[in-house]
Amino acid sequence: MPPTLAEILILDDLYSRVPANVINGYFNDSGLNNISETDQIVQDVLMAAEGELYSRMLRAYPSGTSGAIKDLTLNDPTLKMHLAWVACELACERRPEFTDAQGFGAYKAQYERAITYFENLSKGLIRSRGESVAGRGANTGGDYQPNDQGQGVFTFAPSRDNPGGHGGF
Repeated sequence: MPPTLAEILILDDLYSRVPANVINGYFNDSGLNNISETDQIVQDVLMAAEGELYSRMLRAYPSGTSGAIKDLTLNDPTLKMHLAWVACELACERRPEFTDAQGFGAYKAQYERAITYFENLSKGLIRSRGESVAGRGANTGGDYQPNDQGQGVFTFAPSRDNPGGHGGF
């Protein structure tokens, strides 16, 4: 069953990046100024931002559960910051008065930087502070472990076209 509430982001994460009155304007469809964490439009944007993260991070954490990705994000302030910027852009894009002629919001540059960060992290090109809690992603590189006879056994990092990893002797 899909989640009904955002698991990682909260409205305060957006407020820490952009003034509250600006964020409230992105969600203020009714003309009232009381935006709530549980409003469906707020949850839709927060969940969509998390979906952007999950869709990219499943390459590194393919277990089918969101637990490792959630742990990774909650323990890495940089990753969470990028996730909040994605949500800010998606919130901005909700309303045409906040978009440019191409339909992009004010945070397109931050959004693109965040997506690049997610992609690089999922491919193992960069590392996360959150790995100490979530564990290493599947694409963070190979490993060397001696076997019972003291000989080295290499494990190569997996890739999309070779789940056992490239390499060999």
